[in-house]
Amino acid sequence: MRPTVWNNKIHVLGLVLLLVASLANAADPARMETLTVGGTGSAMPLIGQFAQAYGSLEPNVKVRVVDPPLGSNGAIRAVLAGAVDLAVLGKPLTEAEKAQGCQDWELGRTPFLVVTERKLPLPGFTVEQLAAIYSGKMTTWSDGSPIRLVVRNLFESDTLILRKMSPDMDRAVDVALARPGMLVAANDLENIDLLERTPDSLGTSNLALVQAQNRKLNALPINGKEPTLAAMRQGTYPYSKSIYLARGPKLSPVAQGFLEFILSASGKEILDRAGYVPAPSQP
Repeated sequence: MRPTVWNNKIHVLGLVLLLVASLANAADPARMETLTVGGTGSAMPLIGQFAQAYGSLEPNVKVRVVDPPLGSNGAIRAVLAGAVDLAVLGKPLTEAEKAQGCQDWELGRTPFLVVTERKLPLPGFTVEQLAAIYSGKMTTWSDGSPIRLVVRNLFESDTLILRKMSPDMDRAVDVALARPGMLVAANDLENIDLLERTPDSLGTSNLALVQAQNRKLNALPINGKEPTLAAMRQGTYPYSKSIYLARGPKLSPVAQGFLEFILSASGKEILDRAGYVPAPSQP
């Protein structure tokens, strides 16, 4: 009887020691590895979700997100220089950037929005009316209130999407950026801040970001089409904003693991919940 009791005590003690060792390894700062991600402000809530999910799988990996956001152009420069491990972009890499050893993957797309702080219902605008607003030919809402336009910088992804709407819109963007006294947002998060607190505002954003930030902004129809995720999936709403993941010429093993997680089926589930239509399977 006594040997049995003694063996049981040894067994229990062994389990306790294994549990203590496991907990120590999970929380050991000396074993913690860090990777750095920077990019467009609109992707920061999404990267936070990726980091949280990955941390539950790899507790010894810490994902540091650069704040304030670098923007797509700044993140490309940073990943080329090796200042960040991975970059999340609102536009694809150019061939010249790829030639320097970078690689990118489209993660997904979300509806591109024209938004205002004004209350719905509002009829929205045609692309022709938007071009008139940006060029300064149309300056008031239907009730006579002034339209207070919030614009983005020349090479920001929102600006590039507007340009592609029509030749008139392309020209109108140039006029808007040259107009004196315009409200210009440096990044996606500053942009929605300006739009939310400016009376009678009008500007651009995207569905995933507005939802993630729980902003009091209302999306307007364009050409009579409602800017919903379902409409974008069905092809009835043609304006979308894609998000890309990019790596530089060198990549650490820990960053490679995080990249593979983002591109996995688990990553696609996170994208879907965050308001994106995931891109097709990546190589």
